[in-house]
Amino acid sequence: MGFPGIFASIDAYTKNIIERYFQKNGRFPEWLSDIGSAKKIVSVKPSEFKVKTDNITITGIPDLLFERSNGSFAIVDYKTAKYTGNQDQLMPVYQIQLNGYAYIAEAIELKPVKDLYLVYFEPPYKETYEAITDGHTNGEGFEMPFKPVIHKIKIEPNRIGKLLEKAGEIYRSEKLPERRLGCKDCEKLNNLINMLSIR
Repeated sequence: MGFPGIFASIDAYTKNIIERYFQKNGRFPEWLSDIGSAKKIVSVKPSEFKVKTDNITITGIPDLLFERSNGSFAIVDYKTAKYTGNQDQLMPVYQIQLNGYAYIAEAIELKPVKDLYLVYFEPPYKETYEAITDGHTNGEGFEMPFKPVIHKIKIEPNRIGKLLEKAGEIYRSEKLPERRLGCKDCEKLNNLINMLSIR
């Protein structure tokens, strides 16, 4: 099994553990207490959690969507990675991802969305190997502890609307958008156009 399969399995396992814990105890595990309390976990199907605007469909499923006792909603996404805060090169992508989930949730009447969180599950790193070796092996294999780190994401209600507007402009345009010097996506697009132009 390749890495994407492993991470998908870890992701599914994490969701399952947290949801089962909540069903059994009526609250999140203590190590998730910084996201606050929930009245209920909201389950949504991929076919329901989407919105179409201007011929563009945005969809996706958050790892955890829950309603608070005050009627507001919170969305959580899990990442299996070391937490580096705003230095994470993917942070801008994650911010858009979570704001996209909030946009969809409110469009399908799961509103207001008041909180967005990333929860990083950090695997052990070399400096912690010796500390965790004892007590984590058994006759069937070994256990790998993950340390959760919670990062709150700023809600930017207009950001997704602006991105959709820009995507709509590109979609309706008869010419390709102007390419910028040093833009990696532009480079990829040029390579694709060149490949398709070869006869």
